[in-house]
Amino acid sequence: NITELNQLSQDIRDFLIENISQTGGHFSSNLGIVELTVALHYVFDSPDDKFLFDVGHQSYAHKILTGRAAQFPMLKKYGGLCGFQNRKESIYDPWEAGHSSTAISGATGLAVARDLKKEKFEVISVIGDAALMSGESLEALNFL
Repeated sequence: NITELNQLSQDIRDFLIENISQTGGHFSSNLGIVELTVALHYVFDSPDDKFLFDVGHQSYAHKILTGRAAQFPMLKKYGGLCGFQNRKESIYDPWEAGHSSTAISGATGLAVARDLKKEKFEVISVIGDAALMSGESLEALNFL
C-alpha cells in the first residue's frame, strides 16, 4: 500500500545516505529518484520490462530493489558493485551507459529489436541530469 511504499522509499533514502557517505558515489541524483524508481518497479515487470537510466549513476535505488543492497560496501571498488548499470552485474541491467544522453536512442534500439522479434515487453528510458537537451537525445526524439 501507499504507506508501505513511502516507508520503503524512506528506508532506501536512509540506506543510500549511510552507504554513499562511506563509499563515495552520487548522492543527489539518487536521492532525487527514489520514489520514481520504486514506482517503476511497482508498475512494470522487471527484468522482462527494461529500464534504461540515462544517467547511469542514478541507478542505485534500482540496484537496491533488485537485490544488490548487500554489495553496497563495495560500491565503485575493484570487484565490487558498479556505479552505473552493468549487464554483467545483473539481469535487471539491460544497459551499460555511464553518463547522459544515450538512453532514448538505446531504448529505441531495444524497442525496434523487440518488435522485429515479435517479443512483448516495455522499454522505459529514465531521463535526468540535463540529458534531454543533448544532441543525441534530440536526435533520438526526432527519430521516434
